Amino acid sequence: MEKFNKTLWICWFGVFTTSMGLSQIAPILPLYIKELGHVNLNEIAFYSGLAFGVTPLGMAIFSPIWAFLGAKYGYKNMLLRASLGMSILTLWLSFAHSATEVVLIRALTGIVSGFTSAAVVFIAVIAPKERVAYALGTLSTASVSGSLIGPLFGGFVAEFFKISTVFDFVAFLIACSFVTIYFFIHEDKKNKEVQQYTDKKKENKILIIVLFATTFVIQFGTFGVMPILSIFVEQIHQYGNLALWSGIVVASSGISNLFFAPKIGKFADKIGPSKIIFVSLLFCGICFYLQSLTTNVYMLIIVRLLIGVGLGGLLPCVNALLKKSVDAKNLSVVFGLNQTCQFLGNFCGAFGGGIIAAYFKIEFVFAFVCFVFIINALIFLVFEKKYIFSNMGL
Repeated sequence: MEKFNKTLWICWFGVFTTSMGLSQIAPILPLYIKELGHVNLNEIAFYSGLAFGVTPLGMAIFSPIWAFLGAKYGYKNMLLRASLGMSILTLWLSFAHSATEVVLIRALTGIVSGFTSAAVVFIAVIAPKERVAYALGTLSTASVSGSLIGPLFGGFVAEFFKISTVFDFVAFLIACSFVTIYFFIHEDKKNKEVQQYTDKKKENKILIIVLFATTFVIQFGTFGVMPILSIFVEQIHQYGNLALWSGIVVASSGISNLFFAPKIGKFADKIGPSKIIFVSLLFCGICFYLQSLTTNVYMLIIVRLLIGVGLGGLLPCVNALLKKSVDAKNLSVVFGLNQTCQFLGNFCGAFGGGIIAAYFKIEFVFAFVCFVFIINALIFLVFEKKYIFSNMGL
């Protein structure tokens, strides 16, 4: 158990640094593009959007490929490949000479990354059965905290130092992750091969597809409200400091997610992940709608904190249920496909939320996300029950 805990926290550090590396560019990218010689606002917006969006697109396409190779050649090798590649590419950013080069580097980053998906599958495979949801919940806090701290760190360092300093420091952290993985993680390939041929399960492909859809919906809802939150804060808060309050509102769900995800995961190991998924989907759906009813920023922060609690029980439990539902030899590819659904949900949510808000009232976005979550909860309940009954032979 001590060996597993050490491996879990080494992977946690790696996921944290890579998530930080992927997200730290958000507030400084337009400034960096301008620093490289582009002064036209349209050009800055174009290259910034392209450079930011091309990374998750590459991750969506290549995650299943890296997951398949991880099952074949070992997850440790995939973790080393991803951390070394991201460290080099992040360092390369500080030496970029043009916006086109930045876009190229970000595209390559999306292609070579795959660290989080490899870590999730690795931890899911080696975790004791009674601690799967807890371990995945703990690992998810690394991604959340890295995504939260990354933009804050990027903006803070860029304010007091050169922008390239941000890239240099994050590259150093990811390199540290590479070193710790290389020296302190030991993958028992023999046990892994034995598990692949002994841990046979009756797979329900429809339930697996429903879980893929659930992952997509979770990310669609989470990122669907992101483009409009600052506008909504401006509507309900008339006392200035909009940037500060908008940042607090956005970050509040991540903060509660960080605190509750491991606790909910531990509880899910006792009662089963399916119950947590159903209740959390309903709870998050209601909370997303409650956002539209808030009349001041303090109420909005409270609701966002509640959403973070609900979200803390979703992705880790989806991953835990996938492990229970999938034959071990197919686990890597299935987790890779689930990561693809996650990245597609990020993209479609951010893009779709903005489109809906542009043609309807902002409150309609919250209502639409609520509707999607509740429908997903009901669909999940139906097919999850069928899966249980089919396993019982009924």
